[in-house]
Order: sequence, then C-alpha cells, then structure tokens
Amino acid sequence: MSYIMNYGKMFGISYPTNLHDNTGQCKPYLKAKKYMNVFDATRKHYNAAGVHPTTDPDNPRSQFAVDRYEDHLRKLIRPGMRALDLGCNAGRFTFAMEDMGAIATGIDCAEIPLRHAKEVAEKRKSRCRFNIGDMAALPYKENSFDLALLPQNNIYLSYQMLECLTVQLKEILSDNGIFLVIMHDELVKRVGEETLPDRYDVQTGLIGGSRTIPDKGTYAYPSYFWTVPFAKHIIEKYFLFERVAQIEENRFMLVFRNKKRNGGL
Repeated sequence: MSYIMNYGKMFGISYPTNLHDNTGQCKPYLKAKKYMNVFDATRKHYNAAGVHPTTDPDNPRSQFAVDRYEDHLRKLIRPGMRALDLGCNAGRFTFAMEDMGAIATGIDCAEIPLRHAKEVAEKRKSRCRFNIGDMAALPYKENSFDLALLPQNNIYLSYQMLECLTVQLKEILSDNGIFLVIMHDELVKRVGEETLPDRYDVQTGLIGGSRTIPDKGTYAYPSYFWTVPFAKHIIEKYFLFERVAQIEENRFMLVFRNKKRNGGL
C-alpha cells in the first residue's frame, strides 16, 4: 500500500532514542513529571468514566468494536496462542481473543474497568487474566506471549513511550511473535470532521484536551498526534514490518513480527 512510507523524522520532530538499557527496561526519564502527569490524567479519566455500554464485554453494544477486526484477528490467532491485550479497559478484546482460541491476558492502568473485567471473567468461568500495570514497565518475563494487541491506545503514548513499549515487547514476545497496532492517522480526516487537528506540540506530539463525564465533572484528556508512517518508523527499528490493513476510511491495523534469531532485528 503506497500510503506507508519509511519516515525518518516526522515534521522535523526529534526525540530521545536509546530508550532502554541492556535489561530492556525504560530509562528513568520516562518516569519524569511530564510522563507521570499524562499517565495519571489517563488513569483518572478512565476510572471516572467507569464501564460504558460500548466497552462492557457483557453488553451487546460493545460487540461492534470486535466485529470490525474479527476477520483480521482470526487469521492471526491460533488455538493456545498466548495473547496480551495492551490497555484492555474492561476486556472486550481480551475475551474476544479467548473466544478465538487464545490464552488471553489484559493489562490496564485504570482499576475500575479492570475490576469489572475480573467480575466478567469470574461469571463466565473464563481463563482470561487481568493485571493492573503501566506500559512503561510491563510485569512480564521473556517469551511470555506470542501476540500483543494495542487497540487504538497509541494515542495515550508519547513517541518515547511507544518505543519503550516496543523494546519491552521484543523480549516479552516469543520468536516470530506478533505485535498488532490498531490506530487512526491524524493526517487523515475522519468522517464528519471539517478540519485536521491543529493544536499540538510539534516537539512532543502532545495534544491538550478535556472531557466532561456526566455527574462526574471535567477531566484532562491528553493524547498524542500519531500518523501510521511514524508509528511504523518507530516499531520497525525492533520488529519486522509485515503489512498494514485499512479497516475503515481512517482505521488501520499494522502487523509486525518479532525476529529474535536467524538474522532477526
């Protein structure tokens, strides 16, 4: 697909590289005040929002999100595959991957939706496991999973954090493991939008914003400006890029493969 290009620097943005030491952990500056402010704002927002009908795996209204990607996921998931749902919220994709035959685990930073996911798992007698955690320091050992799914949660990750996450997944995923990224491209207008977003920090990609949650108040809702080529540029430093699928007008699935041996990255 000609849309994908290997951008070295997007809009002249530069950001620190070498985001890991020889243990594969993120460097301490990722725990700096700016990162923690965004992390805390995201956690507070999703705890306040709780579980919405469209994110509740027990509510039929959430099925639309799974239906979008089901055909693509079924081609990649094999029975017994160990799958990790990154930013799982209440677990709609975690349970969906289990239904497709995977041994699925979800991780999220927000306690309230995660608590609901665990309740659903108990009610269903599901084998899905759910962990509270931070993508800057995933609590998993080497070769713990065969597939990792990042379903549109890249918008909460800075450029440094996506690279940090990718470095960790290089170890956490098995040889030939799969990293799936589902994302929008901020340079492609979405249905109903009249203009492209124009308020973001050109050095960091940070977009300010807030959301009002009924009966709860207004919460900071920071996100980051991402394009498909730039996400691809960062991840393919460590993973082999296989393909991109255009799911909808502005919804893409990027597929990467982990090559640890035989000339891997």
